[in-house]
Amino acid sequence: MPAVIVDEKRALRAEEIENALASVRLEGLEPSEGTKRIFQRYVDGELTADEMDLAMAEHLDREYGPLRLPRHKRS
Repeated sequence: MPAVIVDEKRALRAEEIENALASVRLEGLEPSEGTKRIFQRYVDGELTADEMDLAMAEHLDREYGPLRLPRHKRS
């Protein structure tokens, strides 16, 4: 069952995501619809920050294939 979050926490999460999106857009990029859906699930309280990270990693693996970098471990 998803966690219920109060308006204040939701507003803070929304601000975090807006800041992240602004940073990406300053680089001339636009997040995919799948990425935006994961962010919205975080804002809505369906995902914790750790769950959002995992969901994003899984999404990116499906979308672009696994990314393996030296000394980079992703669980």
